[in-house]
Amino acid sequence: MPSSPDPRPGSAQAVYAELRRRFAAGEYAPGQRLTEAVLAAELSVSRTPVRQALGRLLTDGLVVPAARGVAVAALTGAEAGHLFVLRGRLEALAAELAATRQKEGRLAPAEIDALDEAVDRVEAAVRAHDARASAQANLALHRAIGAAAGNPFLEDALHRVWDRIAVTTVANLDDPHWADAITEQHRAIIAGIRAGDPQAAGEAALAHIQAAGRAYRPLDH
Repeated sequence: MPSSPDPRPGSAQAVYAELRRRFAAGEYAPGQRLTEAVLAAELSVSRTPVRQALGRLLTDGLVVPAARGVAVAALTGAEAGHLFVLRGRLEALAAELAATRQKEGRLAPAEIDALDEAVDRVEAAVRAHDARASAQANLALHRAIGAAAGNPFLEDALHRVWDRIAVTTVANLDDPHWADAITEQHRAIIAGIRAGDPQAAGEAALAHIQAAGRAYRPLDH
């Protein structure tokens, strides 16, 4: 999400930020139960900020009510389909805007180089058969593209979509056939941005997300 001041340690905002980080990192599995008591002990805080943070996660759709707490929300096949349609359009727009900024000379060379380096990190994690590291590196790359777009409202929308998908991304990147394909797709997106070609960048991003949607394995599959 767009940058904001660091939350006060132990506050509901700090707990919420940490839980969102865990969701984005794929540290929770679909259906996993989360309780106030366990989370409070893990984070060394009282149960009140945990309760408030879990309430925000309920609003975000990242968790659902469960016995004695909440459970990590799992996407059905239909929900995943809807989400990937939205994600495809948002990511295509982000790539187009990033390429437009490059064309207009508003992206620093270091920013483009950082995108290439992010692709390299995804490829290295995939080749190491480390699904968790692959998922984290993949998210970091997509976040970098979102930031390069220069639109904080678009970036916020993307973060919400990414977090909903992150809990099952690890399992999907463990598929060697899909994992091998993503590096080529990522490089096509970055090539379009580097060339300052919004159409090429957007089309590559949309094609990548559509392919990801086809490869995605929802919980009810």
